[in-house]
Amino acid sequence: MIENQISYIQGIKLAIRAGLISAGVNIAWLYVLEFALSISGLPKGFAVAVVLSSILPLILGAIVYVTLIKNFKKGEYVFIMLSFGFAIFSIFPSFQPILPDGNAAPANFALLTVPMHFVVAVIGV
Repeated sequence: MIENQISYIQGIKLAIRAGLISAGVNIAWLYVLEFALSISGLPKGFAVAVVLSSILPLILGAIVYVTLIKNFKKGEYVFIMLSFGFAIFSIFPSFQPILPDGNAAPANFALLTVPMHFVVAVIGV
């Protein structure tokens, strides 16, 4: 299997590329929905948080992926299951009425953020 020959550096480089793609898709989604649904009241720096949240999980995921495929016969399958499990688990905060900064979540916040989680998961896998 060629996957077993991937190094951590190669995995991280691929994750950064995938992260930049997912960040671009998510930023486009952010601005399209912000305009189309007139979403206001997003925290300052939300776009930066979207970019970082699109890239950093993929870098961590690359490290986990390389570790799994090097140490387990079915590491790739375990990685896929873990990835979608984390994606599903990560959407729950999107449905909370209060944001982490203490402000009320804007209307349609879940509609804005939930697809972003799955974009990162699908591109990452």
